[in-house]
Amino acid sequence: MRKDSPISIDEQAATWFSRHSSGQLSAEQRIELERWLAADRAHARAFADMELIWADFDRVQRPALQPAPVVPLRPRTRWQPRRALAASVGLLAVLATWQGWFSSSPSQEMSLLSAPGEQRQVVLEDGSRIDLNVDTRLQVRLYEDRREVELQAGEAFFAVAPDAARPFDVIAGEGSVRVLGTRFSVRRSSEHLAVAVESGKVAVRPQVGDERRAMLEAGDGVDFDYRSGTLRTMRLGPEEIASWRRGQLIFRDRPLVQLLDELSRYRKAPVGLADASLAERRVSGSLNIARPDAFLAALPQLLPVRVEHLADGTALVHPR
Repeated sequence: MRKDSPISIDEQAATWFSRHSSGQLSAEQRIELERWLAADRAHARAFADMELIWADFDRVQRPALQPAPVVPLRPRTRWQPRRALAASVGLLAVLATWQGWFSSSPSQEMSLLSAPGEQRQVVLEDGSRIDLNVDTRLQVRLYEDRREVELQAGEAFFAVAPDAARPFDVIAGEGSVRVLGTRFSVRRSSEHLAVAVESGKVAVRPQVGDERRAMLEAGDGVDFDYRSGTLRTMRLGPEEIASWRRGQLIFRDRPLVQLLDELSRYRKAPVGLADASLAERRVSGSLNIARPDAFLAALPQLLPVRVEHLADGTALVHPR
């Protein structure tokens, strides 16, 4: 049998997404949708793209209603049914859009914060759980048709309660992660966006306008470097994903630049590279997040480097 063409797959994805978003799918149609998604990874990617496109529309700034200007009456012209019908349809579309925008208010909205050195756990009204790592800020908004979390800074682990009628979006700057029900972590820093999946599937878009999409399954991770625009995918052991929840960082074959970016979260001052040539050196091991400098002291035993500690607390890693 000939496989669907890219165009027909997009058309099918749009049709399924429209039915799914309406909330009117029967039990049989839900089973049919699951079969269609499982039949081909291209189907799942196309469906995820439709979800991300719709999420982009949700993030468009809502227009403010302005008082209508007074317009002088014009002489009456002959009634034209087609023009009147077109104008009525256009007006109804605008009113329906505004009504949807202004009637949509979250059933739960909250700001969450963890201080430097503090970790927190919060359970949302839908049963989803969020573990906040140290020095993390996020905003939660739960709507009838969707659930949104804006990760403003830091790192969090999400155990999302399945709800096919309400996708769960994590927005991190220009990047976003969309799921229906899964367990995953998201870390946002000034230079990196990192996502790791413990179970389920997620769709990651690194930034607005970027055509790249990463479809991740259990054990998959992705790291996006804001400076270079590099999107790196990787395989992770289950013990590595959000290991900070157990007071450790466990890493395997990790680029040094990525590890130091994460390590900086547990110090009062950051750790940087004095020489960019060290960025891709690979390192494996574990560290106690309560004692990050103990790892820095041991780093020269793992790699041919030396660590310089500056007066302001910053640490620089030099080649040796």
